[in-house]
Amino acid sequence: MPRSEPNDDTRSQPTLPFRTWGGARSGAGRPRARLSRVAHGARAAHRKHQPVHVTLRVRAGLPNLRERSLFLQIKQALAKSNEQQPDHFRLVHYSVQTNHLHLIAEASHGSALARGMQGLAIRIAKRLNAMLQRRGAVFSERYHARALRTPREVRMALAYVLLNRRHHWGERATMLAPWRTDACSSAGEFDGWRPLAGIEMPPPQRDIMRPGRSFLLAVLWRKHGLIDLDEIPGRDRERRRATRA
Repeated sequence: MPRSEPNDDTRSQPTLPFRTWGGARSGAGRPRARLSRVAHGARAAHRKHQPVHVTLRVRAGLPNLRERSLFLQIKQALAKSNEQQPDHFRLVHYSVQTNHLHLIAEASHGSALARGMQGLAIRIAKRLNAMLQRRGAVFSERYHARALRTPREVRMALAYVLLNRRHHWGERATMLAPWRTDACSSAGEFDGWRPLAGIEMPPPQRDIMRPGRSFLLAVLWRKHGLIDLDEIPGRDRERRRATRA
């Protein structure tokens, strides 16, 4: 029997690539938000003797958080958080700005910090959505937490949080009376202000915050000096004093 020769058309056909599924592909996975300031990597291990400076930012388009009705809702959520789990997660100080919150907190371990912040964010979101008659996410990203490891870092964080409004006013070169504190913060509960010459300061009034338990937050930061009511966080303190004199 004669042997058949291969068809010329078969030899001339191009080889098609074999398509596979799965594996690493360019652009695969959940897209990262463009404006996110917080990397979605693993958080550093939390140590209970180190307080943390936490920042929470809300989504664009929400009203000013310092409006009285919204601020009162946030304050009630902060108070409820401290009532729920004061032994494992404690809010020691806060400051509410136009589109973000600054907090000084303590936690007995990393899970307590995560659960405490998650619960607080949910409480705030529910209250604000109910007030604004809206639905959906309130915060633009997950919280940012920075551990305060030294007495100097604790003092700087306290000044930054409690005087944050003065920091923003200072950026606009706005002059303020030195005894004026931010009503949307826990400045009235703080007992670490430096006395003002010739001005009688009212004693601190404990409201919704819990006193710090860690040695860093309760005692050690004071070795770097009490905080002046007219400090502007982010500026050179000594240079400002020399200019004022």
